[in-house]
This record gives sequence, C-alpha cells and structure tokens, in this order.
Amino acid sequence: MAQLSPSYRLWGGLVFILIGLIASYSMFARFQEQLLWGWRPLVMYLSFFAAWHLLRSRRKKSIRAQNDRNLSLALLGGGLLGLGYPGYLPYPLLLFVAWVPLLLLQRRLAQQGASGRRVFALGYSAFLLFNIISTWWITNTGLFAGAFPVLVNPLLMCVPWWLYDRISRRLRKVSGLAFVAPWLTFEYLHYRWDLSWPWLDMGNGLAQNPWMAQWYEYTGTGGGSLWILLVNFFLFIQISSGYLNEKKLRFRPIYSRVGVLLLFVLPQVVSLLIYRSVDTQSGSSVSVVAVNLNDEPHFEKFAGETRRPAVDSASYLISQALAESEDTIDYVLLPETTFGPIQERKPFKDGSFNTLMNRLQTDRFKYLFTGFSGYYKFKPDEFVTPAVRYSGNVAYEALNAAIQIDTDMFGTDTYRKGVFVPGAESLPFSNALSFLRPILKSTALSMAGFGTQDERSSFEGVARIAPVICYEGVFGDYFTDYIKEGQAQAAFVMTNDGWWDDTPGHRQHLWIHSLRAIETRRAMARAANMGNCAFIDARGKITAQTNYDEIGYLRGEVQLRDEVTWYVKRGDQIGRVAGLLTIMLLLSWVARLVRKEVA
Repeated sequence: MAQLSPSYRLWGGLVFILIGLIASYSMFARFQEQLLWGWRPLVMYLSFFAAWHLLRSRRKKSIRAQNDRNLSLALLGGGLLGLGYPGYLPYPLLLFVAWVPLLLLQRRLAQQGASGRRVFALGYSAFLLFNIISTWWITNTGLFAGAFPVLVNPLLMCVPWWLYDRISRRLRKVSGLAFVAPWLTFEYLHYRWDLSWPWLDMGNGLAQNPWMAQWYEYTGTGGGSLWILLVNFFLFIQISSGYLNEKKLRFRPIYSRVGVLLLFVLPQVVSLLIYRSVDTQSGSSVSVVAVNLNDEPHFEKFAGETRRPAVDSASYLISQALAESEDTIDYVLLPETTFGPIQERKPFKDGSFNTLMNRLQTDRFKYLFTGFSGYYKFKPDEFVTPAVRYSGNVAYEALNAAIQIDTDMFGTDTYRKGVFVPGAESLPFSNALSFLRPILKSTALSMAGFGTQDERSSFEGVARIAPVICYEGVFGDYFTDYIKEGQAQAAFVMTNDGWWDDTPGHRQHLWIHSLRAIETRRAMARAANMGNCAFIDARGKITAQTNYDEIGYLRGEVQLRDEVTWYVKRGDQIGRVAGLLTIMLLLSWVARLVRKEVA
C-alpha cells in the first residue's frame, strides 16, 4: 500500500466502491426474487472496507509511509484472525500467530507516541476485518441485522485492545498480563449483558477440531482463549526486538523457542490423550430420529399464508423413519418453532399435534420432542411478567419453546427458551428505553420480548434430556445449568439454521455445539431446520450428520451420562480470575497516572 500514489489510491477506491455497489444491487435484486444472498455480503463488505482505507490514506508521502506500515500490521492481524476462525481452513493454526502483528503494531505505536485515538482506530480496522471475514454471513438474515454486529462488535473488541496499550505503556513489566487479562475479561462480560455475542471468543476457534479442546471439561472455552493468547504473546516476545529495531528479523535463543513450541504442542497432546480415554460406548443410550423439514425461514416458514404445513412434512418423514426401523424409537426430534402458534397450557387445542398423532403409528415411538412458537395467557388475577403483551384486554406472553409429548398417555412437558438473540428476539436495554413503549405500541410493535423461565430444566421420560433451543447452545456457562439444575443425561438441540444460506454460519453453529458436549460430557442429538441434523458424542465428535438444505432425517443412538465435569461444577473460573486481575491492573495504572500528575 505504501508504494501506491494518491492517484492510484483514488482510482482503486473508486473501483472497490463500484464492486461494492454491484454486490449491493445483486443482493437487492435477489431479495426481490425471494432468493438468499449467499456470499455476496462478503464481497460487499470487503469492497467498501478496501475503498474506505484506500481513499482515506491519500496524505503526504512521509506520513503515508508510516501510517501504511501500521495499517498493514493491523490488516494482517485482522485477516489472520478471520481466516483462522472455523469455516475456511481445516486447522486453526493461524489463530496462534494472528495476534503477533497486532502486538508488534502496539509496540510500534508506543514507540511513536501515538495517541489513544490512533490506537483505537487501527484496532477497529483490524477487528472489523476479523468480524467481516468470520461473521459476514449473518447479513443473510437481514441487512441491518447483519451489519450491526459486524460494525459494532469490533468497537467492543477495541476496549481490551486500548486498555492493553494504555496499561503496557505505564506498566511494561506486566505487559503480558495486560494483554491477556482484559481480553479474557471482555469475553467473560460479553456473555452477560443485553448485547451478548460470544460467537467470536478465541476459545471457539477450536470448535472445528474437538480433539484439540478436550480439556474444556475443566476450563470451558476460556481455557482455549487463554492458550491462544499466551502462544501469540510468547511468539511475539521471540521476534519483537529484532523487528522493532528495524534490523533483520531474529529469534531469541533456542531454548526459548523450544518453550514456545512446547506451549503450542503439549496442550494438544494432553487433549488427544483425554480424547482417547473418554468412553462413548458403554452404559445405556436412547434411540433418536432427528428430522429436518427444510422449510426456508425467510420466504416459506415464517411467510404467513405461504407457509408449508409442518404437519404434512413431519408426518411423512417420521412415517418413513419408523417404517425403516425394526425397533421402537425412543424419541422423534423436530427443529425449533416447527409448530405454532400453540397455547402453552393447551397444546392440543391448536389441532396440529392431534393431526400429527392421528397420522402416525404412535406405538412405534415413545416421545415426540419438538420446538414450537407459542403463547401463554395470563389469568385475570395473575401476576404478569416484563414480557407481557396485550391483545385488547387479554394479557399474554409470546414464547419460543419446546414440548415433549408422551405418545402413550399424551402427557406433555414444556420448556421456555432462556437466551434470546439481541434485536431479533429481545430489545437490548429495554428498561432504559421504556420511553419508547408508547411509540412502539402505536405501530403494533412490542419491546416485551419473549417469556422465559428462571431455571434450566430437562424433560423426563426414557431419560432426562436437556431441551436446547438455538442460541442457548452458544453459551457455555449457561449450558451447564441443564446439568446442575435439570440433571440432564443428554441434550437435544433444536434450531433454525436456514437464515444464513449455505455459508460458514450453519457449520460454525454445529461445531460450537461440539464444545458444549466436551464441557459437560453430554452426548447430543441435533435437529436443524435446513441445517445439519447431527449426532455428537461426549467427546464432541460429530458421528453422523445430514447435508445442508436436505430434507430428511437421521437415526442414531445417544449415550446417557450422569457424571459431572469440573467445568459444570465450577463454571468459568478463568473469566472470573481474569476480571479480578484486570481490576488490579486498572487500579495500578490509575495510581501511576495520579502519581505522575502530582509529580
């Protein structure tokens, strides 16, 4: 970039704007034809990203050379993070070197006396590229729904990056701690607020290779994040002096390099040994048929009167699966929101379940396990919740829920989803934005969100099964409540994965569930509408799966387990310790600033 003249930068920027506009128009045209966008959002984002950086870098040559070198390090780091995240390469090697350019960048900026604003801006460029490459596919859900996390999440990532720069300049001896602790604290807090988006935690980078993450049963994904950050930092120490002194790149002595190599290799060896020691065959199990109805969510499933009746597809596929099985099936598992709207107290009133059961040989399977869109009507004298909505004088809650139906006695048990997608299912900071309630009500919109329940529960039948609905499977510490509170022996995941087209999104979602299996040592069955129905064993290994956009079903066995892992008992201890260390670093930094001002 430093060799490009201002005129070349101008023309290059204009070319990328044109490419971005073409991609945008193609997306608009496909939307009019009720077609998904595929990979076009990635082209759009990268084009506008490149255009912005080319056009804003037309400065004096001496200033441009220095800024271009800094920007190159930022873009190299962001690009390596994005390409190293699951979805592009079969092994996450790039994650273990991706932070090195960013650490070199920070050291250069410190030597140049760069302002905090400049540090933040370059960090934003790096993290924006990381988010674009790794999560651009969200935009297939909707333009604003995808652009918001892609543009805002990098701003949040800049906070620990900026803190690292500020603290390490004043407290050079603890620069490693200043790098690791704030980032781990950021990941910990990003789980626990209204804009929660833990998808890009560094520890999730191992999801595609569960054999590497077996020690998550002790640490959770925080352990993976810690490992990746430490390898990056010690590799940076190896090369920083030679690079930053503008000399030929040189490494430190051989024993130091061996130490970094061992830090990279030994956790993988330990993980592989644990992987081979986990017994996934003995003990009891349940037989499951996981069904994919393959209803496209944008233009079919949730398109009002054009929606294909779920009863027809479900009865046909389940009948096929039962006809092929010689034995009685324990569970038939259907995806999230397969039926609806269903009244929670009277699930058979709608008629969908009655019709389905009448069409099936209910003596061939024991339980129907499915997601549904529902509602709960409050009694006139009943206490209402913050999720209350009103239709005339009737108070009710909207629900994203699951139900288990006993095919013998027709008894039912229901569960309410507890973690909601910000924006799509819940309005972040709704209490602070309560002044908008009258405005939204006048436009027939609501800021109530969905009804939920206080604790995670399991469905009891042949076994105790955790009913996991979509986004709930992304939260490790939250997921452990199914075992602690519901004593679940296995987990069934119900999800809609057709929102993102055939992109890395649905594959990342599947792989992240492998990490939940490792953390809790619970096998899983997964029913994904348009996505991958799958069976995952207690090691996180995907033992069977269907293809994307393939209507059908998958039959398998799910092992039942009762032991409780260290992570289930203790939760995310790494995040809590990192938070404490970050507070101590901040206090030390502020004290150093105060002493300087006094002096």
